[in-house]
Amino acid sequence: MKVKEIDRTANIAWSPAAHHPIYLAAGTAAQQLDATFSTTAALEIYALNLTEPGLDMCMKGSVVSDF
Repeated sequence: MKVKEIDRTANIAWSPAAHHPIYLAAGTAAQQLDATFSTTAALEIYALNLTEPGLDMCMKGSVVSDF
């Protein structure tokens, strides 16, 4: 059963269990093609809100990296 999803190829980490709201950090690597065909590296932060309908997660921030 899918709860939420993000359309990225990334390494992920969840915020600590005691931290609310719940966040997901997704680190993408340069030169890895995904559905967006982006070849830049970035750290993206998403909020998990289970009260919102649908599978999308709201992006709260993003930082692009040259590495």
